[in-house]
Amino acid sequence: MLVICLPVIRGESVAHYVSKVLAVAALAGGLTFGAPPRAQAQGFDIETGVEAISSPNTLIRGLQRLYVGRRVSDRLSFGQGIYTAALGDAGGAFFWGFEGVARVPLSDRIGLSFSGFLGGGGGAGQINGDGLMLRASAALDYRLSRAWDLQLTASWIRITGAPIDGPALGLGVRYRLGDTRDAAGEPRGLEFDALSFYASQITAASGARMRSGAAQTPITLLGARAIYDINPRTRLSFSAAGAGRGAQGYMQIMAEARRQYSTRLLTFFVEGGAGFGGGGDVDTGAGLILSAVAGVSMQMTPRYDVELSFGAIGAANGSFRGTALSLGLVRAFNRQGRPVQADGTGQRWAFSAGFSAQQVGANYFMAPGNLANLVVMQESSIDYFVGRRFYVTGTAQTTMAGGVAGYAIGSLGAGYEFPLSDRWSLSLEGHIGVAGGGGVNTAGGFVGALRAELDYQVAPSWRLSLGVGQMRTLRGGGMQPATLTFGIKIPFTTHL
Repeated sequence: MLVICLPVIRGESVAHYVSKVLAVAALAGGLTFGAPPRAQAQGFDIETGVEAISSPNTLIRGLQRLYVGRRVSDRLSFGQGIYTAALGDAGGAFFWGFEGVARVPLSDRIGLSFSGFLGGGGGAGQINGDGLMLRASAALDYRLSRAWDLQLTASWIRITGAPIDGPALGLGVRYRLGDTRDAAGEPRGLEFDALSFYASQITAASGARMRSGAAQTPITLLGARAIYDINPRTRLSFSAAGAGRGAQGYMQIMAEARRQYSTRLLTFFVEGGAGFGGGGDVDTGAGLILSAVAGVSMQMTPRYDVELSFGAIGAANGSFRGTALSLGLVRAFNRQGRPVQADGTGQRWAFSAGFSAQQVGANYFMAPGNLANLVVMQESSIDYFVGRRFYVTGTAQTTMAGGVAGYAIGSLGAGYEFPLSDRWSLSLEGHIGVAGGGGVNTAGGFVGALRAELDYQVAPSWRLSLGVGQMRTLRGGGMQPATLTFGIKIPFTTHL
């Protein structure tokens, strides 16, 4: 799932790994977002931290949390949360879904905040059943500066299918986007400068073992990366990737810092990264992943670059380690402060969040025995319009019901929107992506899907969306479920 941290935008704003990357990778590219009118300029909250689970009865001893929420008022935000195993020996346990946070100030520096999370996931062989995760939390906040808060958290976490139903204590930080203002008094946006889609081939080092004890196989990753310019020579990025071959069900979410040196034709860079990953029988220990790479980028057109990199990747306390060769296509939106945009009309996007259901049929499970006939997923996606009606889309899904804890999907695709009337529209989409986990037979990981979505505009700022489609494994012999989706879609426009 690609993880994309969106800044202040004009019109309606939203917060994937990504996520997964999706994330999403998403979740999960390089725009400088113009400020909306002051009445709408609430900005975003980004919260992250680690929580230790009290008296755990699984290998999941603690979770790392990443929350990105849109402030709808000075004290209330809604968005999405991603939780990954961070303590213990359960790298590969991922959960993501919907979250809201309410803040109550007690003084100029001290306050309380309360949050609730509903999502799903699983992984690392620690979750059986549905994988539904619920979390309620209270935090004591201490303001370090105008933009940063330190948080001491206490929460109650319940995960169905695992003996996790109790308290957790943690430490975290909050960063507020939109509190910084320009000379006119309007909120500043963060420079969101490029979006990259990439493939990586990881060759395991000699002696690297999988959790089962077998030699670690080579892994092919497909992912997406959101890139932010800190200054002309420094970049920060967030990426999410999943295995398309070699470790069905493996995924990772990373943050990377890059230092680059440009010549007339080429840009050379070195990059270090840290994040969390696991699944697919890959031994990542507690889940912490570290990477170091060097590479070169070539500008092909004013909007697109091609990148090639080589480096090392491995788990901090697991057997997984190896070399990674990556090739990426980068869509640039901003080059050293110069916007890359054809006109001043703004860039159209749409964010969708809701639920999807898959009809279980023949060959759906790797091993017969699961009696569920419907698998329910939570789904998030973002559409980027490259024309008036044509768009590219990224989608991340995790299971919430159906007995397939750990099952997740990340995909990229394209669609076309057909207006039917002032309020109704129809969209047709095709997707290609990776899926795995939960005992679902994804025949190695590569999947494709077709979908039709019918949208009804309830208000100018949001729509109801209903979709039907078909998904299947691309290598054959695996699942091929019919799908049904329902959710909300939020169109918005960004301005450089």
